[in-house]
This record gives sequence, C-alpha cells and structure tokens, in this order.
Amino acid sequence: MLYKKSIGPLLLSAALLAAPQPAAAQEAAASTQGAAAEAVPSRYISPQAQAVVTRMTAYLKGLQAFEIEADSTRDEVVALGYKLQHNERSKLLVQRPDKLRAKLEGDLRDRTIVYDGANAVIYSPVDDAYVKVAVPNSLEQLIGDLLEAGVEMPMIDVLYQAVAGTLTEAVRGGVLVGESVIDGVKCDHLAFRQLNVDWQLWVEQGARPVPRKIVITTRYQVGDPQYQAVLRWNLSPRIDASTFVFTPPQGASEIPLVTATPEAAKP
Repeated sequence: MLYKKSIGPLLLSAALLAAPQPAAAQEAAASTQGAAAEAVPSRYISPQAQAVVTRMTAYLKGLQAFEIEADSTRDEVVALGYKLQHNERSKLLVQRPDKLRAKLEGDLRDRTIVYDGANAVIYSPVDDAYVKVAVPNSLEQLIGDLLEAGVEMPMIDVLYQAVAGTLTEAVRGGVLVGESVIDGVKCDHLAFRQLNVDWQLWVEQGARPVPRKIVITTRYQVGDPQYQAVLRWNLSPRIDASTFVFTPPQGASEIPLVTATPEAAKP
C-alpha cells in the first residue's frame, strides 16, 4: 500500500526559507561543487539546441499570466532494485509579478501552495494542516528560496526557468535530437547532460515555444530513476479576486512556524 507523505518535511523546508545556512554547510557545499567542477568535462551545447532554449526562455519571460496542467510520473527504487512508478496530476497558475497557486495530487503526496505576494501557504490535505510564512514580494526570489529549501512544488523547475532563465547553466552537453509530436503538436526534441543527470525537453514549434514534455533521468543511481511530465498550457487563464487567496478548509489547523536564529543555526 502507498502512503502519502505528511506535512512534516514541508514544515522543515518552510523553516529553511527563513533560516541562515550554517557556515560549515556552506563551506562543505562549496568544496563539493569545486571538486565536481574539476571532474566535469568541457561544455558543449549545439547551436541548434541553444537557439531553441534561447527562444523558449525569451518567450516564457514575456508571459504575464499562464496556467499549466501536467500529468507526471516519478520512479522510486526500493529494496533489491525494484522500481516503482508513482503518478501525479498538478496545476500551476502564475500571474506576474508576485502571484502563484499550485496544486498537486498524487500517489505519494497532495499539496496546495498559494502565494499572494506577501505570504506563502503550504497546505497538506492528508494532515488537514497548513503552514504560513512571509516571503519576498518577488516570484524569482520565492522560487529560488523554495528550491534552496527543498520544498516540493509542481513544475518548480519550469517556473524558475520562466522567471530566471538559467536552464542550461549546469549543462555539460546538449543537442537537438529532431522533431517530435506531443499531444498533436509539433515540437523540437532536445537532450542535455549534467554531472549526474540527463534530461530531455520537448519545445513547441511555431509562435508559442513553450515546453510540452520533460524527462529527467538520475544517473549513477540503481535503476536510473526517471521523472516524466507532459504539460498543457493555457496562456489566457481565468483569474479573479479569490484565485490567490488561501481559505483554510473547515477544521484545518495552522501550524506555527518557528524560525531558527543565527545562533541556533551554528553547528
């Protein structure tokens, strides 16, 4: 039987948004990154692949509002190397410069995240509980903080690409594979390699170069687990006054967030 994860890890992640990183952890991360950089071969992205990514990035950055619905699968490698596939359905609604609503329903977890420009709320239906944290009034800063804190949010990488445009920053190699069709739409199929991850991207051809499919393969892990998502875009979403307001379900409990002080964060 599959059990959905509770809100506990997300409380820790939310706390990390407000907590300074210990100096020892920063030094260890810098050392690890330095060692990894020395082991990475020279970087090459074909001009054709880079042109598709550049076009997609410019287009995403120009969108003022959009909605994405996605059906995704993620692999979990368990004892003896058995690989299980978990299914998820998610929806992400964004309005620039500082509004966001995301909902995830899946085998492992259900989550709702709402950001109104001042506060972010993470709600877990399984626990019937939510946590609320003050965050900067910037989508780019919010997404960066969520990534740093390890908060799981639907299509967070796509969203970060839309606001920051650093998709190929850690890529060591990338090529344009060719043309493919996703949900009846012609797309450019790209393949990239990073230090420990291979990923593929299908970008719609024509006037709306949005990502339509993503496959991420984690290398050097037993079973080479994959994450896969097919994306459906709405570039004229319906938005009203309640869209980015979180109204707790009756009986839901707010869990207070206790942030760490600089002294408490020291090792």
